[in-house]
Amino acid sequence: MFLIDKNSWKVKKTKNKGFGIFAKKTIKKGTVVGDYLGRVIKIAECNLNLDKKGLYLMFLNDEAAIYPDLKKPGIHLFNHSCEPNCFIYSYRGHTLFFALKNINAGEELTISYLIPPKDKDCNPCTHVCRCRSESCTGTMHTEKTKYKIWQKFQNEMKKKTETAKFVVGKNLPKLKKYPIRVPGRYIKTLLLDLKLAK
Repeated sequence: MFLIDKNSWKVKKTKNKGFGIFAKKTIKKGTVVGDYLGRVIKIAECNLNLDKKGLYLMFLNDEAAIYPDLKKPGIHLFNHSCEPNCFIYSYRGHTLFFALKNINAGEELTISYLIPPKDKDCNPCTHVCRCRSESCTGTMHTEKTKYKIWQKFQNEMKKKTETAKFVVGKNLPKLKKYPIRVPGRYIKTLLLDLKLAK
């Protein structure tokens, strides 16, 4: 679900990544762009065929994930990039996407999928990155050290916020109120202290 004005974004076909979300006007650094909403499903019972059309599962916790409504435009259409201009902010048990830097009109809104490091189960691996950024690694898998830092950071953040109430099999309910911006110190931590994003 988008939390920015409909005149700020549009869905557009990309050359090699399917559909993506593009800015129609400048989106300022720190702006909360959207909330990852959808049906809550149990990870243990997850049919991996759900992701045949693309990577759409967003983990809610160790036991549940969110699967979006693919018939509606939403932030699930953000493509992966090794140099994302958006990032994740955990807020009251919800996964919000926010602008990591100023995004100009015409730019694609991208995010790092933060997929765990590649292991023997990912064979053959289909998580090929096509972002073509200067620092593209060619894969959507996160480097092991960086992933451990992210996991530790996420766990610490989750302790500071309440968990979202949800029912498996039903849609994750919207929050009554959303932040408009992400705290500057959060962005500083990601960029400078932890070096999780560029």
